[in-house]
Amino acid sequence: MKKKKDYSKGKYGHSKHYRNKRLFMTLLILAFIVFDVVFSLVVFHTRKTLFVIVACIMSIPFARNLIDLFMSLKAKPLAKESYMETVKLSEETGVPLLYDITVTESEGIIYVPCLTVYNNNIICYTPDIDEVKQREKIKKYISEVNVISDTSYRVFVTEKNKAFEKEIKKLHEPDGKTKKLDKKVKDNLLGMGF
Repeated sequence: MKKKKDYSKGKYGHSKHYRNKRLFMTLLILAFIVFDVVFSLVVFHTRKTLFVIVACIMSIPFARNLIDLFMSLKAKPLAKESYMETVKLSEETGVPLLYDITVTESEGIIYVPCLTVYNNNIICYTPDIDEVKQREKIKKYISEVNVISDTSYRVFVTEKNKAFEKEIKKLHEPDGKTKKLDKKVKDNLLGMGF
């Protein structure tokens, strides 16, 4: 029996799976709307039918899926090689990593390919973002989890693999209270995006 892949929030491949799911739903609803209107025109020779009303109502989930699709296009996951390096780092240190993290804001979407929430630290790895302003923007939005969770986690954002590895290796095993707080912060962080 083939094992089903887990594409839940925080797992590698979530953004690509989410994008494909939204694309499928958008096309399916669009096909239903077009079929519904064409059916009404062909059979009843008018647009003034219940079928057209249903098509109009179906435009709401169509628009929602289309917006989600456009927002997910910005997400660029780690390359397979980088992903394997981070998995190896996680296995060596015992520090769990989260992948494909999104934070949706009124100004748009912030995407972090890899991060960890561990022992009062949030360490983000963004290999494709070289601009300091962009990293500061990510740091600002990720720091919002401190307000939501009523915590004061240190947020560190880097585009360099060596700096990310160095920061991960500096982390120490948290105590029981901190582990519970880490879980709360992680859940709040995952709830900030799609």
